[in-house]
Amino acid sequence: MKARIEKKLSKKLVRLAPSVLTRVWLDNSEPSVLAYKQRTSVSNVWSVGGGTDYFGDGMDAYTAWAWWQMNWEWHGDFETYPDGHEHQGYPDVSGFRSTTRNLLKLAVRAELGARAQQERSRQSRRQSAKRDLPSQSRSGEVEPA
Repeated sequence: MKARIEKKLSKKLVRLAPSVLTRVWLDNSEPSVLAYKQRTSVSNVWSVGGGTDYFGDGMDAYTAWAWWQMNWEWHGDFETYPDGHEHQGYPDVSGFRSTTRNLLKLAVRAELGARAQQERSRQSRRQSAKRDLPSQSRSGEVEPA
């Protein structure tokens, strides 16, 4: 894949799934690994990672597309391998072809799932807040909960 295609796919991925790709940043200082290998000057690529960890060690930064290619298995609604299997607990992706088109569709489904989860969380917080409020009687007096 050419570096400029990786740049376009990273941009599209960030636009399609912003909830999935948290902490993305526009890398305008250095070329991506792919651009460096191809000796091209592709810059302003959406990237994930970088910075330092708790111990002050540097962490790797990846383009959004490269990160998605490494982590897409964890964002799908795949069945897990059964107990006793060599890969028990890991997602079973044997029936999924990881083409560019399928990975972009999976990102959209992951984004919709993340938004639905956020909405369910928001609704449960509202309901618990309503339960915690003291109720009022018809006379207007506040009754303890």
